[in-house]
Amino acid sequence: MLGGFAAKLNGKDQSGFFTPSDDSPFASLDDDKPDFSVGVLIPKFNAGAQGNAAALHMYVWDRSDRREVMFVSPHGFGGGMHSGRLVDRAVRTLQQADSTASITG
Repeated sequence: MLGGFAAKLNGKDQSGFFTPSDDSPFASLDDDKPDFSVGVLIPKFNAGAQGNAAALHMYVWDRSDRREVMFVSPHGFGGGMHSGRLVDRAVRTLQQADSTASITG
């Protein structure tokens, strides 16, 4: 929150929601595209005043008997721990909202 506040004060706020794009050269090979996807940029505390933000993507597939949700936090070299914590927090929040949710992999 502090990083986001400092970024707003400096006019460098990058936070907000977006639709993740699939512009990979291999996108045409994906025969199971999600039914819904959303991303959010979350300001980082460290250097957040400069507009640095972490991304969290959520992809949703409606299967015939269940809904499959996948969280992804793309990151660069050295950002894996922070991205992992973002994904873990999203999974825990989903579990709290829906106690019947089962978690895999």
